[in-house]
Amino acid sequence: MPFISEMFDQAVAKHRDRTALVDETGRSWSFGELDGEVHRLAARIQNEVPGNAVGILLLNSERYLISMLAVWRAGKTAVPLNYLLPPQDLGFILKDSGMSGLIASGFFNEALTKIRPLFGDRGTILMADAPDFLPPDAARAEAADQDPALFLYTSGTTGRPKGVVLTHANLLANVRSCQQAGDFDETDSFLCLLPFFHTYAITGTFLLPMLHGAKMVLLDRFQPVKVLNLIAAHGITCFLAIPSMYRVLAATEEPVDVSSLRFPISGGEPLPVAVAEAFQARFGVDIFEGYGQTEAAPVVSLNVPGARKLGTVGRALPNVEMAIWDDEKTPLPAGDVGEIMVRGDNVMAGYRNLPEETARTVTDGWLHTGDLGHMDADGYVTITGRKKDLIISAGENIYPREIEEVLHQHVGVKEAAVIGIADETRGEVPKAFVIGQEGAALDDKELRSFCRERMAAYKVPRVFEIVPDLPRNPTGKVLKRMLK
Repeated sequence: MPFISEMFDQAVAKHRDRTALVDETGRSWSFGELDGEVHRLAARIQNEVPGNAVGILLLNSERYLISMLAVWRAGKTAVPLNYLLPPQDLGFILKDSGMSGLIASGFFNEALTKIRPLFGDRGTILMADAPDFLPPDAARAEAADQDPALFLYTSGTTGRPKGVVLTHANLLANVRSCQQAGDFDETDSFLCLLPFFHTYAITGTFLLPMLHGAKMVLLDRFQPVKVLNLIAAHGITCFLAIPSMYRVLAATEEPVDVSSLRFPISGGEPLPVAVAEAFQARFGVDIFEGYGQTEAAPVVSLNVPGARKLGTVGRALPNVEMAIWDDEKTPLPAGDVGEIMVRGDNVMAGYRNLPEETARTVTDGWLHTGDLGHMDADGYVTITGRKKDLIISAGENIYPREIEEVLHQHVGVKEAAVIGIADETRGEVPKAFVIGQEGAALDDKELRSFCRERMAAYKVPRVFEIVPDLPRNPTGKVLKRMLK
């Protein structure tokens, strides 16, 4: 399988004069112009960075994309850094990855001041906003034979982040599966608003359009009115977002024509049915929910136009296998809840420097996702929650997502998250954290009554807490471990 640099070369040869990228200011780059910048930076990396791993600490920008491509062109491994992490975590990633180079900008000077000494004499920091970032007369760089494309550090539930090793083969396998599932090509245009340090954005809003000659419109942060205006101005056909973004978009009153959209995709966390219905009612466009994990590069399943079941995360992508297993690793029949298992060329090479954790997570090629769900007779998968979030109350299994879906049906509820809390009698009982709609007067008595009318009594949360917001990761996913 060719490396990503070779695939990019093919895209450039075919689409050299086509617009590849437009930023939010309206500045644009053709595929040929990006290719020139990639080669100039790759030559500098080859000359100035001695090791194999190069970190990227940037906001979403054209410089982020050329940096990633240039690292690969130079035959090295990219380490996208979550800029919201504290300096001590960034320092751990720097050490664990073996990073010997870093591409950053002055925006992060405070963090750089703290992590710069960790490089010592062995590291090189290239400033993307410096006038000499791109050498003017660099020799054309050629891709080296390098297997690991990315070290992506996941936010660990306990202890330090784990470095997921994704190869060029992993990424390209996933891009090809996504392309086959969604029939993407150069006629599409993608709105890119998720941070590029996340695998959801790298595969879905960078590699997928870039390697197929599609136009990318880049936004450095989520601004709902600007998102809608960019969709209208550029005839956006596809974009990837998280449920909370779709919730905000559905509530806007901006009179904007977004009829160009054919494929808005939701991922990162479960999409409440109520949010999907509100978006459809507002814009006349369906949202297509998918599912993935960083360890799977990341997309595993996806609803697609013509094959969508609301409330599910769709069917496995082409060339990806999904199964539902019990705790004894026995496949379960349709409808039974168990752990979601994944197998395919998209499954990671392993966790960096963690062979025992790798062996526990991938067995005989099957990735243990840690997520619970069930598959229907047609292959559509429904997520019921994280395995570690399963609530066992007096011997009964309670799936938080089922309760959350009910709460999202309440007209006064904007968002809800359910966890298990200790109970002397039942072992565990559900607790619901609820964000109310603006102006809504919510109380636990009314919410409890609402739930009792729609679910079994043992599933009704014993405790309701009305909160102004919920703890989230950088892509907006609710962090239930922090709620606990």
